[in-house]
Amino acid sequence: MENTNLESQLRQLSKNRLPLWHEFPDFELYMDQLVSLGNRYLKNLQGTEITASMVNSYVKKGLMHRPNKKKYDTANVAELVVISLLKAIYSLETIKKGLQSVAKNTQTDESYNYFAQLFNKTLAEIGDNSFSFKFDYQDDLILLTEKFAVHAVIYKIIGEKMVSLQN
Repeated sequence: MENTNLESQLRQLSKNRLPLWHEFPDFELYMDQLVSLGNRYLKNLQGTEITASMVNSYVKKGLMHRPNKKKYDTANVAELVVISLLKAIYSLETIKKGLQSVAKNTQTDESYNYFAQLFNKTLAEIGDNSFSFKFDYQDDLILLTEKFAVHAVIYKIIGEKMVSLQN
């Protein structure tokens, strides 16, 4: 029963997707609109909702660029989505360094689309169980959890090392 529930939950998770750059609003947003939109995009992908104080903190710490006269642009929306997802495994300082490194080498829309497409592809692979980390839905749930935790930690470590090599 538990394994069937896991399979169902993962299939449901795989139906989510991040919007691509061209799907973002092409006009400026006020804080409450930015927060609402970010929460709508990430509704089933994270446990905590985005708040205005989080956005203010990200801007203050230099993770997001400053709004123009209290209005946020498309790049702010993309930054908020990426930061909100990555903060689950990386420190804000690591995210900041990674975003700065990406900004030096690519356009914001290109780097965001790459991130979103990779994220969406990986989610889709989870649904059809074709992603590179194979498992059987009949495996023990504790062992599956341990496998995913190990992979998350390893990928986090590799990602941090890659970011540190960029600076």
